Amino acid sequence: MTAENASSSTTKNAIEVHNVSKKFIRASDRRTSLKERLVRGKAKNTNEFWAVKDVSFTVPKGSVYGLVGHNGSGKSTMLKLISGIYRPTQGTISAHGRLAALIELGAGFHPEMTGRENISLNGSILGLTRKEISAATDEIIDFSGIREFINDPVKHYSSGMYVRLGFSVAVHMNPEILLVDEVLAVGDEEFQRKCFDHLSKLRKAGKTIVVVSHGLGSLEGLCDEITWLDHGHVEQTGPTTEVIAAYLQKVNTEESARSRQITATRNPEEVAEGKLRIKGASIIDPVTKEALSHAETGTSMAIQVDLTTTAPVLGPNVRVAFQHESGPLVAMISNHKRGTDFGTINGDHEVIATLENTPLLPGRYRIHIDVFDHTGTQTLDNWNEVLEFPVRSVGGEIGQGFVDLPTTFTIT
Repeated sequence: MTAENASSSTTKNAIEVHNVSKKFIRASDRRTSLKERLVRGKAKNTNEFWAVKDVSFTVPKGSVYGLVGHNGSGKSTMLKLISGIYRPTQGTISAHGRLAALIELGAGFHPEMTGRENISLNGSILGLTRKEISAATDEIIDFSGIREFINDPVKHYSSGMYVRLGFSVAVHMNPEILLVDEVLAVGDEEFQRKCFDHLSKLRKAGKTIVVVSHGLGSLEGLCDEITWLDHGHVEQTGPTTEVIAAYLQKVNTEESARSRQITATRNPEEVAEGKLRIKGASIIDPVTKEALSHAETGTSMAIQVDLTTTAPVLGPNVRVAFQHESGPLVAMISNHKRGTDFGTINGDHEVIATLENTPLLPGRYRIHIDVFDHTGTQTLDNWNEVLEFPVRSVGGEIGQGFVDLPTTFTIT
């Protein structure tokens, strides 16, 4: 059954999704060229993949509606089904009113045409008259902030310029229903705020907005209701705060279950070797000293390193390295670098390195520990990948990069 786009003054819903499923066919021996298709024929090893299955929800007119879920949960597929880019394999979708979509970066733009020409083209596709397009053009250009480049072919635009123009066109073409995917994350901080301010204006004007985003903090302040998708199925639909809380609880529970190296202890036979040995390590709360299942951006955490010596050791230097799960080294800290001399130690000791207002952005990190002598030239012990722990953001914001740098801007 197909998606339908109708205009209705009687229904109180802008969008109605009834038992919608979308199936894709995946081929393990995919033909990548025309020659392969002619010589080898049609791919034989195929399997079905249901991107969404039996999804139902309604979006009231004049509301801001959110779709959340992990990557691959079916959010973007659902948005493409509503917009008509995909046709549902099963079920029906009804959209009541003029619909505009900002789903993929630069979707609908002709690369050889200028920004101004693409504004006219998109307006025509949306069914606007020349007079309506002309009236909106200057406002679109001003909002996008790329007037200097508006007469250049869009193939020369940066990704940021693409998304600025694409969003500006979508929201200024007087849509009754606006679909917005995660592409807003491409814009800079100023433009993102500008976008959300404009979405608030559209909301007050009675427009219907459907948003897909991983920025849970932004959605919580913008959406009236949310549907949480999990592996193509509806997990929960309801008030924004309730659904986000349930979603985060599941994410946190699954993340904690994957964390196998929040604390680590070496075997006694391993510790017995050497003048100084690392016995164990853990991620702890710096106040209660209890083990943490995760760290949070902006909240203090500590790394405890348990040492033992078989003879006095003068001024050891304990170095802790943080590595992101994707590979890059993020930072290294040590007591010598911080000007802390432990003096001569002997026996069992606990070294605690406290990170005030943890700057690490959400992600998973590994910890490597090295201990050097007081000169920094001799390695007394080292333990690679001793810990692995997740960092979360309470507000749901993901951020870009690895650290949140404390920064102050001034202009004179």
